[in-house]
Amino acid sequence: MKTGFLSPLLICLLLNSLVLCQETERILANNGTEDNENIPSKGSTPNTNPLFLSNSSAGLYDSKGKIRLTIGHIGAIGALRNDVKILEVSHKSLLAEGILDEDLDVEIISQTGCGESYEGVAVAADMYHLQKVKAFIGPYCNAEMDAVARMAAFWNIPIIGYMAASNNLADKNAYPTLARISMRTTNSIAEATCAMLRHYGWNKVAIVTNTGVLAYDRVISFEEVFHQRGISVVKKIMFDEFADSKAMVASGLLNDIKNSARIVVCLFSNTRETSREFLTAANTQGMSVNEYGYVFPWLQDGGKDIAPWTGSDGSMLQKVKDQYANAIIVSSVLGIDDVNSFDNTIIGPFVERIKDVGLTEADVDIANIYGYLYLFDALKLYALAARKVLNETGKAENLLNGRMMWQNMRKMKFIGMVGASGIASGLVSMDDRAERAPLYRGFFVSPNTDAVLPMVHMEPTMLDNCDGIANKSGCYEIVVTDIMRDFWPSIDRKMPKVPLLRFRSDEPDCGFRNERCDYTLIIIGAALILLFIIAAVSIFFAQKLLEKRALDKLPFRIYRDDLQFIDEEQLKSMLSLGSTRTKMSNMNYGSRNHAIVGTNTHAIYHKYVQRRPIIFNRADKTLIQLMKAAVHDNINPFLGMVWNEKEEMLLVWKFCSRGTLQDIIYNDNIQLDTKFHGAFIRDILAGLEYLHASQIGYHGSLTPWSCLIDRNWMVKLTDYGIADPLERWEKQQSISRDALTSEDDKSQATQSTSILYESPEMLKNREKNRVRRVDQDWMRQTQARRQLGDVYAFGLVMYEIIFRALPFPEGTNQSELVEWLKDGTKVVKPVITQNKVLNMDLTALIQDCWNTTPEMRPSLRRIKLNVETYLNIKGSLVDQMTRMMEQYANNLEKLVAERTGMLEEANQRADRLLSQLLPAYVANELKLGRPVPPKTFTGSTVLFRFFSPILFKFMFNFVFSDIVGFTEMCQHASPLEVVSVLNGIFDGFDQFIARKDAYKVETIGDAYMVVSGVPEENGHRHINEIASIALDVHKVMSRENNMI
Repeated sequence: MKTGFLSPLLICLLLNSLVLCQETERILANNGTEDNENIPSKGSTPNTNPLFLSNSSAGLYDSKGKIRLTIGHIGAIGALRNDVKILEVSHKSLLAEGILDEDLDVEIISQTGCGESYEGVAVAADMYHLQKVKAFIGPYCNAEMDAVARMAAFWNIPIIGYMAASNNLADKNAYPTLARISMRTTNSIAEATCAMLRHYGWNKVAIVTNTGVLAYDRVISFEEVFHQRGISVVKKIMFDEFADSKAMVASGLLNDIKNSARIVVCLFSNTRETSREFLTAANTQGMSVNEYGYVFPWLQDGGKDIAPWTGSDGSMLQKVKDQYANAIIVSSVLGIDDVNSFDNTIIGPFVERIKDVGLTEADVDIANIYGYLYLFDALKLYALAARKVLNETGKAENLLNGRMMWQNMRKMKFIGMVGASGIASGLVSMDDRAERAPLYRGFFVSPNTDAVLPMVHMEPTMLDNCDGIANKSGCYEIVVTDIMRDFWPSIDRKMPKVPLLRFRSDEPDCGFRNERCDYTLIIIGAALILLFIIAAVSIFFAQKLLEKRALDKLPFRIYRDDLQFIDEEQLKSMLSLGSTRTKMSNMNYGSRNHAIVGTNTHAIYHKYVQRRPIIFNRADKTLIQLMKAAVHDNINPFLGMVWNEKEEMLLVWKFCSRGTLQDIIYNDNIQLDTKFHGAFIRDILAGLEYLHASQIGYHGSLTPWSCLIDRNWMVKLTDYGIADPLERWEKQQSISRDALTSEDDKSQATQSTSILYESPEMLKNREKNRVRRVDQDWMRQTQARRQLGDVYAFGLVMYEIIFRALPFPEGTNQSELVEWLKDGTKVVKPVITQNKVLNMDLTALIQDCWNTTPEMRPSLRRIKLNVETYLNIKGSLVDQMTRMMEQYANNLEKLVAERTGMLEEANQRADRLLSQLLPAYVANELKLGRPVPPKTFTGSTVLFRFFSPILFKFMFNFVFSDIVGFTEMCQHASPLEVVSVLNGIFDGFDQFIARKDAYKVETIGDAYMVVSGVPEENGHRHINEIASIALDVHKVMSRENNMI
């Protein structure tokens, strides 16, 4: 039994028809032999043996004597909604064209099949035996088409397939009455693919497929065509049907392709999903489209499967399309011409045609539009064949002869449902086997656009004197025409000219194993290059070694192990033992980085973060050696530097105990007169003169904190000459001056305001070259220009020395000013504020130093002469300091006298307060620091006064006084009035008690208590004293009563 056949018992059960069972058994028993013997060849007379005639001629004419052919349409469940209406449109069109008329018409009976139980086979039998159909259109699917086509051959009635695409159906020995109108057949696309491969000279290909019956059938069909056309399949690999990209890579089969072929033809059962996984795997394996060509014959899985990236609703799946980038797809013109969506060249005319039967676009499955077109064309093909047979023979009985009808469908041409000039179904051309000869194109999937690019157009041309039955071909030749060039993803996007029309060879120029190329010269060249590289590397490392040894011998190098770092506590001890007597509180923060160099050289160091090894050029070595050798009274000795150790670079200078000039200038406790100003300025000028006359040439970083003061109050310049190397090392990213997190180092690197002391031309060149990313021009300027920059900075320092302020308006925000100047294109000229009084000539001199034109600035010699004249510099700074100390001592004596007077006044106030709180005797004893023991007094007088004075005699003498009517008075008087009355009364009491030998103990509200004879005993006089006080109290009260 052949593949695809149903068992006789199954068909009988489906049909429940004895007649059909007998016929089916006969078909299977004969195995198609009887049919094969009676297939007419081209030009032969159709066999009219009754065995091969259809069921009967009964029902051929209607009641009016008109020929009416009954056609059975077998559709598919869930496919092509309203397909019957499309057949109605086709019927109306045939009537309108005159193909069907008064003497010939058709009647269509439509049912569905293609279910899980092969319903279409039962439907076909039912149509033939019971409904007396004379032809079949369908079934829709391959499985049922195989059985129904064999039954139609036995019944000798024509059958037209409009969707079934199996290559087995092209065998006309097995299906002698079958014609197919679809362009989705496997054999036709295999022919088109082969034609394109030969067009580009690709004669060696690899086939990639998967397991499964469908994929196997496709590979067999393609291999057969490739063999006939001279295409060699050098490698065939097979993946599991459901393998993903990871499984494909893991299998190692892709390496077989790498070593065998460059052109890969992909034939998968599930074309879309498996193709996508394969391309992902190939990309992962490094098999890019620049080296390999991937050809996808688009074998659609269903009617809606138009393009790989087209969804079931006709929309484009962009992510899927991106995975097909640079691949080649072979498809029919109808299948992929509009790859993103169906344009109006198809949909518009189609919708207009179906309006005749009351349908709209919403009533049909627009994503399966080609199924409708093929169905329309299938009915038209049958009608044209019937008209031709009837016109040529004049016998209606011949319309029932399936083989004769099939003969007249061969090489037939007509216009399809929609469009013209090849658009949509367009021109329908049948080949010599009554198979539609479709138009094909090769499409290149461009990754840069949404649309695909048509590469070649493949159109069939019929051959004369060719028997398709004998040759098992359609008797046509595919003519390939280039549509576009210069699209391949290469550098020039052009196709090589040799061989002609070939844009990528099907194998490497040297073969897959380099067997075609001689590599002798390449090997010799590579060896020479390798020797040259080895020699260059050896020379490089030897040079580095020599440079390292040379750097180790440099006189200015200090190793970190040679430094003994000093913390703050150790520094206090050292300074307290020294003769300078400098206190830590008077030292600047910039001198906190201390170390001992060698045995006893006290030094400070500036620290920089080092990111890369520092490279010294010849100029650097010369400059630093000159700095090391510089000796002058106003130059601070440079001891050396530490580099390439512990990711930091240290510049080591000799320690000056009195800190920086900045600390002296802004210390309000130090009074600086003109003599100090002149001495500081003179020392700075002397240091600059030495630098400008030496081979160093300039300072480059003159600021108040680069002027140190030693124990003898002499100014010494530091940080000189090192500006250029620091700038270059920072640009080379060897060091970072802004990366210091500690503010302890007040060197040129860490003072953000150092930009204020740079001349405008320096700032401008730095910013300009920062933008250009080239070496800074200011580093290559002449020595004279750099010296003029020092003059600009000196003018600012001189102004600060004289006025203890920067030459900018008061209230200027220095941070904002610094950010403003960093631009490099903006200039802020220093000014002498109006409240600063200065000699006019000296003012002019300072302003000349700030001139924005460097050549207009004065020389150091002129500055020195003018300063000595205007500041009247005489003697040394030590003399000035001596006079200042004397003046400071005099000021100190005056200050001590003032503070002593204040202390005495404070003591007097304290005495008065104690006398009010305690008896004089007790207060004096307490001030002298002696204790006051308690005493017992045996005799005293107490005076109680409540509502009126009443006297009582006790062993002690007190007097209490209380104001009569005080409570009532408080009810009628305000608080201030009450307090005023009490103050008046008690002040009167205090005045006469002070003259008595008595002591006021306390006052409580309006009560007043006085005691006599305590704590100093006065014998019996305390009685008289208390009595006298009582009389005085009475007098005061009488006076106050009158006043109240």
